[in-house]
Amino acid sequence: MASIKGRRGGVRSKLVEPYFQIKLGFMFIVVNVIFSLLIGGLVYWILSDVFAAVKTYFQLSGGDASLTLGKLSTPMIMIGSLVLLFVGTTFYVAVHYTHKIYGPLVSIHRFVDELLEERVPSKLLLRDGDELQDLAVKLNELADKMKAKLNK
Repeated sequence: MASIKGRRGGVRSKLVEPYFQIKLGFMFIVVNVIFSLLIGGLVYWILSDVFAAVKTYFQLSGGDASLTLGKLSTPMIMIGSLVLLFVGTTFYVAVHYTHKIYGPLVSIHRFVDELLEERVPSKLLLRDGDELQDLAVKLNELADKMKAKLNK
């Protein structure tokens, strides 16, 4: 089966129809963002509680308390950075994967519209790496059979 390469580069090449594509991956993104915020909030709460306990137990004064808090701020910043990296990665993966699914769905939708209009559909040409390749092959076989019947 013939395939075509993407014509555009960059982020815009990943968004076939941004609203529908993001909607397709939206639940995946929302679940990951919610759990990232919950985990980040829980770790922040634990570290804050540990700091309060250490400050009380050791009766730390202003300067000592600031030094101790400074020691805990590095893990807090690292965890916050990891949460942001995780959310960003989740967003990228959702857009990238839905691009491989939604792009072919647009072509397949056009193919089915041509069938409904009782026209012989044009061949489906998917990009390398797109999902639904097997379905496109079957639909192209269907188009070939229709052309053969019309030519008899």
